[in-house]
This record gives sequence, structure tokens and C-alpha cells, in this order.
Amino acid sequence: MALEFLDIAGRAIEEALKLGAEYADVRFEQRIATQISVRRGYVESSGIDSVRGFGTRVLVDGSWGFSSVNETTKEAVFEAVRNAIKLAKTSSPVRSKRVKLADVEACRDHVVAKVGVKLDEVSIEEKVKEVLEADKVLRSYSPLIKDNRVIYNDQTFLKAFISSEGANIIIEGYRIYVRVYANAEEAGVLSPAYESIGGVKGFEVLKQGEHLKVAERVAERAVKLLRARVPKGGIATVILDNKILALIVHEAFGHTAEADLVLTGTVLTNKVGQKVVSELITIVDDPEPMNANGWTPYDDEGVKARKVFIVENGILKEYMQTRETAAAMGMKPTGNARAQSYAHPPIVRMRNTYMLPRDWKPEEIIKETKEGYYLKGAMGGQADANGEFMFSVQEAWRIEKGELKEPYKGVTVSGNALNVLSSVDAVGNDLVIGFPGTCGKFQAVPVDGGGPHIRCKIRIGGR
Repeated sequence: MALEFLDIAGRAIEEALKLGAEYADVRFEQRIATQISVRRGYVESSGIDSVRGFGTRVLVDGSWGFSSVNETTKEAVFEAVRNAIKLAKTSSPVRSKRVKLADVEACRDHVVAKVGVKLDEVSIEEKVKEVLEADKVLRSYSPLIKDNRVIYNDQTFLKAFISSEGANIIIEGYRIYVRVYANAEEAGVLSPAYESIGGVKGFEVLKQGEHLKVAERVAERAVKLLRARVPKGGIATVILDNKILALIVHEAFGHTAEADLVLTGTVLTNKVGQKVVSELITIVDDPEPMNANGWTPYDDEGVKARKVFIVENGILKEYMQTRETAAAMGMKPTGNARAQSYAHPPIVRMRNTYMLPRDWKPEEIIKETKEGYYLKGAMGGQADANGEFMFSVQEAWRIEKGELKEPYKGVTVSGNALNVLSSVDAVGNDLVIGFPGTCGKFQAVPVDGGGPHIRCKIRIGGR
């Protein structure tokens, strides 16, 4: 299909240029996805879905036009090109500023993700069997587990990109996700727990039994916290585990460094070169490693993706960019233009965003903390362009004289990302990248993140 795409796309771009486009690109995408949901020993749903289509983007008189089709014929793609040209010509007269694109190398490449067991070589029966095994682990852990669910998703994908500047890129790969939920109940008290695994990997994730280990951890956490108390609220010294830090870095900090949002105004606007957080902190947005969920060797503008050092030793260094935002800000493209699918135009999006480690061992951070909390496992929350956030925490432990004393539940954390990250006084050496998720900024794209353990000040919500 890739060679057929390149021929159709090449002709479509020639058509766009004939119709007056100063720039044009065409993207093709094909995805075959499997979804399985199991609850309490029964398969709730299962299915295989296939999606294929073209998206074309043109620049005419400094204005964008975009159109997509879920057909793969030459006639359908040419019609999409004509529609995109019409849209660009219609919007051009009312634009206050003409779109400009930063210069990039026109790359030609074919990249294939390396996985252990290819997902399209595993039967649906075997996939269902493994999901049921995880469900069994949850149900057999304790009679206190009253409800549970295991959700499995995978994708086999092929993406191709061609532009009027000569770019010609094909990317092939796989993604797999397993999400495990459990809810323990006793005397009318509920205790939920959740965890997920996955990324740009193959079925080796399940062959190696990772999903079974996750199921046991989730069940253990749900039961363990049933009788836990709710902590007293207020500002506290806390140690954040890798997953909570990943959530703060992505949601509360990362979005404020996306150039499209920076241009409209965020807490990081006009602060390049300034100290914005603790000098112990370096935060990057990375197209690698290959098995991370946000793996992006080339973005959806055909730009070869590079590691972006957003913050280095506390100093804001640069923003994440598309070609358009880079030109507007006089900066270099970073390979952060991503689209949900062929049917969506690319915008600035994160990939794998994480904090770099330092030299503290996590157990040393706990030992050197006289009083505070150790927080583990995030459950989601919300953040805004000012870096203000509030997230739910699955598990908290009170620290007294360097020891973990008792667990708590019903914990939330809130604050301003810059203030919290400015208060960091210890950064662990245990970098973990592997908290796959889907970011929902206007469009849904796969992302990942992580970091080490850190110690900071944060507002605890409780009783």
C-alpha cells in the first residue's frame, strides 16, 4: 500500500501546485485495531477495526486549507485537494497574518518500530485468553474485590507522508495498551485502584506476564487501602513517585511550553532564558525511546524529530514547535507537529515528556525526610495554562523520622507547577519512562512520560 500511496500522493501534490498552492503535503494512514474488555470473568466486548484514509494540507496566499477522505482512490484524493484549495482561498482574505513555515530538511526515510512479537501475528483468541488471565488474578486475590475490569487495546499502523518540498517518509509500527481496574468494598466503603502498561511494543508485553503482575498490584492496592484514613489537608513536604511526577510534568508544565499555547499566553510566555524552577530540574520532550508510547521519529509535517530541552538546570531553554509556530517565534522546528489521524491537521503536541534524574536513591530521600508524605500512583485530574493543577493520588504514606508509618487514601494534590517544581530539593536517580496515555488537547494522540522520585512542597487535600 505504501508504494501505491506515494504514487497517488505525488500526483495529488502536482494537482495542488497547478491549482495555486505554494506548499502542499499529503498524509496516508492505515490502522488495524483490536479492543477487548473483560469484567468479572466475562468478555463484555471485543472487536477488530480497520481505518484507512488520506489527509491533504495546502498553503495558498498565506492561508491553510485542509481536507481528508476515508477513501484511497486517486479521484477521492484529488477531490480532497480541490476542497483544501477552496478552503484556503476562502480564508486567505480575512487572515490578519500570513502563515510562514520555518525551513527544514526534506527527509526521505522508511522507519519500522522494533518489537518482540508482532501484534498482527497473534490470534484474537490468544489475546482474549491473556486478558481473562489478568481478570482471574484480580478476582482471586481477595473476596473484597467486588468489581474489576481489564481493557486491552492494540494497533498495527502504517503512516506515510509526502510534500511538495520533496519529503517522502513511511513509518510502520505497533502499539499495545492494557488497563487494569479494581474496586474493593467492605462495610459500604469503596477503594478503587488502577494501573496501565503498554507503548510501542508487541505481544511480548503479555507473553512475559507483565499484565498479571499489574493485576496483582492493583488488587493489592485496592484491598490495602480499604481501611486507610484520609490525611489532614494543608501544605506538606512530599515525595512524589515516578507516575505522579510524570502527570505533573505533562499536564501542569508541558502544555504551558507548547508554542501554539505560548503564543496565546501561558505562564511560560516570554520566559526563555529565565530561571523558572529549581536548578535541580531538567525537563525534556523526547521522540525516543522507541518503545515509549509517544515514539515519533518524524512528526506529521515530515520534520525529523529531536529531543527538546524545555528546561535545563532550572532555566527555560525552548518551546515545542511546529514549522508555523517556529517561524512566528523566530525559533527552530522541533518535530512536535502531531495529528490524531489522517483526518486531522497537525498541531503542537508532546511526545515523551520527562524529568532527568540526579543522584539520590529513592530510599535515601525517604530516610532523609523527617516529616511528610510519600505519594504513589496518579488517577488523573486537571490543569490550566497558568500551571495550576489538581490531581488525585491513589496511595499516600505518612513519613515520620525517615520511615513509612501508615497508608492514607482519598488524597488530592494541588498547586502551581512552577511553584511546586521550584520547591524541589531532592531528585532521585531512578528514571522511569513508561506511563502510556492519550493526551486530549483538541485531538487525542498517544503520549508517554516519566521521571525519577522527587521531594517538594505541595498542597495536600484531605479531611
